[in-house]
Amino acid sequence: MNLGRDKEPNGYTTVLNVLNIVEFPKGLELGLTVITPTLEDYLLAIKISQAMVKRGTPIPAVDAVVAAVAINRSLKLVTKDKHFEWIKEEFGKLKLLEQ
Repeated sequence: MNLGRDKEPNGYTTVLNVLNIVEFPKGLELGLTVITPTLEDYLLAIKISQAMVKRGTPIPAVDAVVAAVAINRSLKLVTKDKHFEWIKEEFGKLKLLEQ
């Protein structure tokens, strides 16, 4: 999953959340921008997690943080993970890139 901003020929610059480095360490070698979540991101991630549990669709904590980072920075998230569709249903500000 990538967070994107309009910049490159394909229309997006790939950036990684610092938590995704564990999943994609090569991102550091590729010179991708790494975003470190802020307190505001973590607070929103808690709200996202609580909302997902309340609706009966709990999600991994990392997904909640990634969504919060994207929402708080108005970034588009590129993913095929259905968890983010669920988050978008509850938090309309989450932007997902149509694939």
